[in-house]
Amino acid sequence: MIKLPDCLEYEEIPLDKRYRSNLKGLLTRIRKLYEAIEDRFGEEGLQLIRQVSIDYGQEIARRVRSRQGDMDLQQVGLFLVKIFNGMRSDGEVTEWTDDRFVITVPKCPYPFTRPQTCAAHTAMEVALVKGLNPALDYTIEKCIPRGDEECWHVLKRGK
Repeated sequence: MIKLPDCLEYEEIPLDKRYRSNLKGLLTRIRKLYEAIEDRFGEEGLQLIRQVSIDYGQEIARRVRSRQGDMDLQQVGLFLVKIFNGMRSDGEVTEWTDDRFVITVPKCPYPFTRPQTCAAHTAMEVALVKGLNPALDYTIEKCIPRGDEECWHVLKRGK
């Protein structure tokens, strides 16, 4: 925190409200940076976003596997919930079986407007899931930037 001289005062915003507001601003800024990269560099820019996302997903997977070892579908699904909750995402787990785990999100936290930007960004989740359990697949079956009313983040057993 920034220390103020005794003669200066300002109203302290509660941590939860401050965190939510700051995070929303940062996520919007990330989206705008992605769009600027895509606008400037086209497909090469999207590939850069995709590769950085993949590298980051693989890095997270290595750290998590070193601590937790092998993870089944439900454990990977709950780890994704932990990530979504860290991003203050609204939504719910709408399906959980031995073969499928679905997180439904009514509003994009970033908020993406371009499906190709969303796909490049979520390469992180694809890489993360594969790194945590190579037998699993991660897809977005419904996607707000593609015109759907909500996003369905789906984890399922690979074929």
